[in-house]
Amino acid sequence: MSDRTWVQTIRQEQTILSLPFGLGWTIDITDTLTALAAAGMSARVEAFDRLRFEDGRTAFLATPDPTATVTDGADEGRTDDVILLPGGSEGGVLSLVRRYPDLVVVNGKRQRVWAGGRQVSGASMQRDATPGWRTMFAIARTVALHGGGTHAIADRIGIPFVDVRAVMPALGSHVFHTPLGWEAADLPALVDWALAAYPGPGGVRTCWRRDGTLDAQADQLISLGGVMSDRWAAQQSGILVPPNRLTAFFATHLDMASLGYEPATVDDATVKVVIPQDTTILTSAAGCCTDEFITAHVIYEDSWVTANTEAVTGLRQLLHFQADLAHDLRWHPNGS
Repeated sequence: MSDRTWVQTIRQEQTILSLPFGLGWTIDITDTLTALAAAGMSARVEAFDRLRFEDGRTAFLATPDPTATVTDGADEGRTDDVILLPGGSEGGVLSLVRRYPDLVVVNGKRQRVWAGGRQVSGASMQRDATPGWRTMFAIARTVALHGGGTHAIADRIGIPFVDVRAVMPALGSHVFHTPLGWEAADLPALVDWALAAYPGPGGVRTCWRRDGTLDAQADQLISLGGVMSDRWAAQQSGILVPPNRLTAFFATHLDMASLGYEPATVDDATVKVVIPQDTTILTSAAGCCTDEFITAHVIYEDSWVTANTEAVTGLRQLLHFQADLAHDLRWHPNGS
């Protein structure tokens, strides 16, 4: 509005104080207090940057860099207090709370509270809030393609038998037990569910580029213990898609520079190296490549261009065929 232009002019042109506009804004922590109370950590405002919990601990409202607040003032008796980081993105919350056990993080908007290295209140946004989700998807993929008893599934995935037994009930009515072991109640439906509901491998990704053919790069990475995925792996399964992208899963990161690679953008990379949160990708890989479920997910999530959509469709059709054929061979080994 025109009658407010003088305010903007002064803010832009003032030279008396070199302070950025907004420095003195107030922060609404009503939702923060509500979330803390729901978590059994009721607190009251004691100063502009400080709360006091009922157990006597002081919570200092921290900047996005909690280490600054943890370090500063340690000689003033703050070592027994907590650091409160209200709101903000939850992307790095788990890393923060695990690294700093005296950090309390509150998402007032979603009423979530983290303390002592874990989430203590609110509905979790993390898939791993469901115990064993990685195992559950690995089991679903195995049952759909191979069936088998609990011990056989554990051996194929490469995880302890007790872990499979603990997670199996999560699949509920999607699977049932037979004299030959576990089978899918609806084979195509279980294949599609494992494809569509899989939340992804998680972990960290780095992107690299090197001259030379993708086949040569894949062969070298395989020899170093890598498990391949993306379009290159899809082509190994007979899917007609340009094999111009390669994702390599490793348990620990390679020294890519020593192999002749240099850092690259996502679009320019010849190889993307992923250290996955879902380690079943590494233990259940068949041959040099991940199974088609994981490859389909990698291709689909990377972009939605036509070539990728067609590749995912082709992998889905291949998985349906493989699952049907394997089921027939299990139950009719002599073709009767």
